[in-house]
Amino acid sequence: MSISNNNPMKYLLSMLVCVVLFGALRAQDESIYNHYHINPVLINPAAAGFNGTNELFLNARLQFTGFEGSPKSYALSYNGLVSPTFGLGAMIFKEDIASLSRTRVQLNYAFQFNRFENLKLGVGFSTEFEGNRVPTSYMNNPLVDADDILLLETTDGKSYFDASLGVWGRYKESTFFGLSIPNLISQRLNFNPNGIQEDTGFARYYMLAVGHSFEVEGFNFILEPSMLIRKAKDSPFGVDFNLKAKYLEEKIIAGLSYRSGTGGNIGLLLGSKLDVFRIYYSYDFAFQRFQRYNNGSHELTLSFEFGNKDKDRAAKNRKRR
Repeated sequence: MSISNNNPMKYLLSMLVCVVLFGALRAQDESIYNHYHINPVLINPAAAGFNGTNELFLNARLQFTGFEGSPKSYALSYNGLVSPTFGLGAMIFKEDIASLSRTRVQLNYAFQFNRFENLKLGVGFSTEFEGNRVPTSYMNNPLVDADDILLLETTDGKSYFDASLGVWGRYKESTFFGLSIPNLISQRLNFNPNGIQEDTGFARYYMLAVGHSFEVEGFNFILEPSMLIRKAKDSPFGVDFNLKAKYLEEKIIAGLSYRSGTGGNIGLLLGSKLDVFRIYYSYDFAFQRFQRYNNGSHELTLSFEFGNKDKDRAAKNRKRR
């Protein structure tokens, strides 16, 4: 693509578009979200139905607000237990970045095992369809190369199929852990600059999550530190450190997150639970030069929980004993 340096804002925008169209934002979307510790199905298919309830999530994330063409992501997802040992999940994801429109449809399947004392395990996999499209009118933009092969393919619509594997577990109702291997198809076969498919091996990309809940006796107060180690396709290696506090049976929720890699990122979380309804909001900003040109990122999640509430209450009672 040919670009002009006369206007810094146009230069930055065109660079962002270049990154997107060449696949840098083809990295796992789970690594973009801050609320994966609220909805772990975002990072691990084995978490579908793991809580024994049915959960519906609405998520919206606006990145780099105030900057023209910044990413806007929206997701609608469901996961629940459809039999005593089988969980099912589904997600529809829509993202707009500059002139690129991206849609994903994902199905999650999880099998659960309760044969171990104090330990519950889930093994799952997901199948996914992704479609990318750039409007034909974008080819008239003087900042782009009209002969760019990748652009020409994307204006006609470009589709991908992919799959992921995962393991999710919980020990004594207070410690959780999970390992997921995303992009199983796209990481197995890749294209070199000459357009030739290359076998890139297995499990080069992964996400490892672990966390624990500490109850402060006498104060009805719970602290939940957690960590996510991730290596996603087209993204640098990174580690997230999260600390979430729950007060008055989750009527008040607050949290702090730090994400390493590419300069670092810090986020603040606020939330509340009202019976079967939960709401979470977070704001994050990066320690990078690009932060000068935007107002940070906002993320909002609404969740609804229904079904199997007696089982959920019993689990909470066991934890308090």
